[in-house]
Parts: sequence; structure tokens; C-alpha cells
Amino acid sequence: MPVKGLTFCFLVSIFSLIVSCDQKATMFSSLPSSKTNIDFKNEPAKKKLLSILYYLYYYNGGGVAAGDINNDGLPDLYFSANSNGGNKLYLNKGNFEFEDITESAGVAGTSDWHTGVTMTDVNGDGLMDIYVCAIAGAHGLEGRNQLFVNNGDSTFTESAKQYGLDFSGFSTQAAFFDYDHDGDLDCYLLNQSQRPHQNIVDTSNRRKFDAEVGDRFYRNDLVIAGITTTNEKFTDVSAETGIFQSNLGYGLGIAVADFNNDGWEDVYVGNDFHENDYYYLNNKNGTFKESGGNHFGHYSRFSMGNDAADYNNDGQIDIVTVDM
Repeated sequence: MPVKGLTFCFLVSIFSLIVSCDQKATMFSSLPSSKTNIDFKNEPAKKKLLSILYYLYYYNGGGVAAGDINNDGLPDLYFSANSNGGNKLYLNKGNFEFEDITESAGVAGTSDWHTGVTMTDVNGDGLMDIYVCAIAGAHGLEGRNQLFVNNGDSTFTESAKQYGLDFSGFSTQAAFFDYDHDGDLDCYLLNQSQRPHQNIVDTSNRRKFDAEVGDRFYRNDLVIAGITTTNEKFTDVSAETGIFQSNLGYGLGIAVADFNNDGWEDVYVGNDFHENDYYYLNNKNGTFKESGGNHFGHYSRFSMGNDAADYNNDGQIDIVTVDM
């Protein structure tokens, strides 16, 4: 081979080696639906006066939750849709393969516009239940939040009314945690306002109550003093806990963690538009105190969501909030 040819081959080999070394190994691989059998599609409901022109969150999507519904050690998946009956539950069969069991499980959802979904053991029976939020009461949308209680055989019974969790309004997401340390999971229901606010708002209105869009807090009274009750109800203790329930709150994200390391769970709420985010510290007596002004030098505006974790492994919980 001529010298020029050898030189060219050598340079190509060196270049290929450099490129291959420069490529970073990825942590995840994209799997097609033909492999996973997950074929969920979110097709937003179409109604008169329901579009991006009338509802700002028309293209925000629904929600997704992961949890082991049959205690086989594999996380199953639930997707919520912006349509009636469009939700999907996929049973994990292992090897990244899933089975659509929505119909047999009875969890398709009956609201016109589903939003956030939470998988958790609501009634403390060792089985994962599913709580689905919904938007209703405007834009021609009907429905209410639904609680699908796990029957233990991969089927569910819708029981939101029985449990006192059938709120109908503008719900974004529910967070379940034991705020009073009595051994069961209570519920913070994050709601959003119906309309954007002006650049300047009267913050004294935070203490006003709004029936459709104000946040809610429900205490779990299924077990009292170690005895399972027969009424099986969550009790609305929103006013008692001290959280804001006005139409100023435009909640799009909620994070629950022990932010001040006192052993009690606190709450961070991300609000869209010009309302401050809310930073609720647990008073350890069934109440919260909004304390953001004492702990943050800067507030997010137009918050779209948030999360909490110890990002730098220093033993302190950090907060990330995304905004416009």
C-alpha cells in the first residue's frame, strides 16, 4: 500500500479511537412500545370553549405513578389522561414487559379531565391504592377526584366518596404523608386557581376560603387510638392546619420532606403566576406555619413544579423549583 494510503488509514483509525473514547456511556436506553407493550396515548378532550385559548394548561398532560399493586416486587405503572376513560394501568411482567389490565382492574377513570395520580397505601392494609385528581367545574368539564382501593386480586373499587376524598374542583396532585405521626397517611390536596392573576395581588386574601380551587388538607381518621373505625373517613381539617385555601394559590407542584431536620414532614408548594411559593413548616401539633419569607432570599415566579432531595449529600434537604 502506498505511503499516502497508510497515512490515511492511520489517521482514520486515530480519529475513530478518539471519537469512541469521547462518547459518554448513557445511563438509560429508550425501549419501544413493541418491547414494553406500553401504548398509552393522551388525547385531550375536545369540548366547546375548551382549548389552549380558554384553558392555559390544555397541553400540560396528565400524570404518571409507579407502584407495586400486587406485591410481586415489580413496580407497575398508571397513566392518567385528559379524557374520560383514557387512563391506563400496566402490570409489570418483568424484563421491562407490561400488560394492560385497565379494564379488568376497573381503573379507567370517569372524569373528563384527569391530572395528577398518586399510588400509596391509603387505608394501611398493605396494598397499593390509586388516587387520581381531576379538573371539573369549568370549561364544560365534569368529574371529581377518584380513589381506587386495591382489592388484593389486581382489581380495584372506586371509594373516594366513602373515604371523604371525592373533591370536585381544580385538583393538580395529592400528597399522602403522616403529618401528625399517628401511624396513618393523611392527604394534602394541591389545587389550582381558575384564572391567572394580576401582576399585583392583595396577599391578605390568602386567608380567604375558595370552595373550588383552594388547597385542602384531610386527616386520616381510619385508625383512632389503634382501633380501625367503621366510618372509614378522611376529615377535612384544612382550616385547622393553617394552610392557605384561597384562589390566589395556583399550585402546580408539591414536595413533602423534613426540611428542617426536626423529624416532622414539611410541605413546599410551587405556585404559578405572581403568587409566592408556600413553605409550610410542621408545628408538630396538627398545624403548619407558612415560613418562606424567613428562609428564602428569593421566591420563584410562575413555578411549574418542584422536587426535594439531598442533592449534595450534606444531610440537608434541598429544593429545586422550575419556573418561567
